[in-house]
This record gives sequence, structure tokens and C-alpha cells, in this order.
Amino acid sequence: MEQVELRVRGMSCMGCEQAIQRALARLDGVVRSVADHRAEQVRVVFDPRRTSEQAVRSCIERAGYEVSR
Repeated sequence: MEQVELRVRGMSCMGCEQAIQRALARLDGVVRSVADHRAEQVRVVFDPRRTSEQAVRSCIERAGYEVSR
């Protein structure tokens, strides 16, 4: 398993956190995700044999949020 912490902009409430976590839960290979709108951070644990950090970033962006590079 790998873990990545991403800086994510555009989250303003717990609803945003839940939206990101729901989107990531549908991504094959994601084991766990925790979003924190106050810290503008999302922590994701994933199986690198089934998905990648880039796929995680893309998933968050498709949900409508900005991932800092």
C-alpha cells in the first residue's frame, strides 16, 4: 500500500469532504481516504498495483476540486 497527502483547494465544508471521499471510494484500488477542508488536505491510501497517484489526483479534479501540484 502507498499513502499520499495532497493539497486540495475548493473544499469549504464537510459536504465537500464527503464528496471527495465518495468519489475516491469508487476508484478501484483506493483503500481509504480522509479529507479535511480546514487543512485543505486529502490523505489517500491506495494499492499501487491497481491505481496510481495520478489517477487519484484526476479523480479529485473530476469531482470539481483543485489539486495543487
